Amino acid sequence: MLILEYLVNGLLFGATYSLVAIGFTLIFGVLNRLNIAHGATIMASAFAGAYVSLRLGGANSYAVLGLSFAASVLSGAIIGVLVWFVAFAPLRNASPLAPFVTSAAVTLILEETFLLISRKVPEFSPEFSPFPSKLEDLVILVGPVLVRGAYVVIFIVAVILMIVLHWWISRSNMGRAIRAVEENPTVAWLLGINVRRVEITVFAVASAIAGAAGCLIGVSMGTVGPFMGAHLLLTGFVIIVLAGLGSLYGAMVCGLIVGVIEMTIVGLVSASVKEAVLFIILFAVLVVRPQGLFSGPQVRRD
Repeated sequence: MLILEYLVNGLLFGATYSLVAIGFTLIFGVLNRLNIAHGATIMASAFAGAYVSLRLGGANSYAVLGLSFAASVLSGAIIGVLVWFVAFAPLRNASPLAPFVTSAAVTLILEETFLLISRKVPEFSPEFSPFPSKLEDLVILVGPVLVRGAYVVIFIVAVILMIVLHWWISRSNMGRAIRAVEENPTVAWLLGINVRRVEITVFAVASAIAGAAGCLIGVSMGTVGPFMGAHLLLTGFVIIVLAGLGSLYGAMVCGLIVGVIEMTIVGLVSASVKEAVLFIILFAVLVVRPQGLFSGPQVRRD
């Protein structure tokens, strides 16, 4: 029954990894560039949610938890747009490596900024700062399996966000524009699509999703830290490579798979080896299927 418990909780928590990877994938799909500041955006957004929860007494109110979630989502969107203006927009015609370096620099700036903030703000700590929520001690018994209430709420919220995103990408005018830019930005521009506007929108939406993930992860762990984004960036990278670069729906599925694997490894072996196991699995998948598990035919972009 213990293994079943790990599997169920891993599946539920894995929805947060799906959100992390979705944001990563959206940006890569449109710009064909990796946003290394994605993990730091998650971290900063988690701090915003934690601050609201600490100030308003989130341990005793579901309403405050909702406000914390909104603060994280809004913070993520704002930071994402700023990252685009600082690290990507000025380098549109530069080497593909240039945005990698500038977004990495933004990551260092954000991490050091929040490390300083965590030392100055009384409620925070340089190591781990509390993220109180009413879900912290909630446990649900589903048959013979104990499930953390926070994981159930996380899964429901994440699934709702993924359904809304699917509808937006599939049915809205902006979603169609995004898919056109992903296919061929030059042709999209010739057809009258404002590529700059699409890029800004994608950064805002992807980073808002990252903010949601940051809040949900903070609630599930009960803490946030200035360097929590590094692990999430690494995990998100593993997921999008497993899924296939640019595969949005593959990222959703692989996030759940990685959540199950990670939770099972932590429960049965040790937390210290979970990254090693993930990279072994990644290596094995790339040997068998280099394009990723869910990647379709590759299209050359101009």
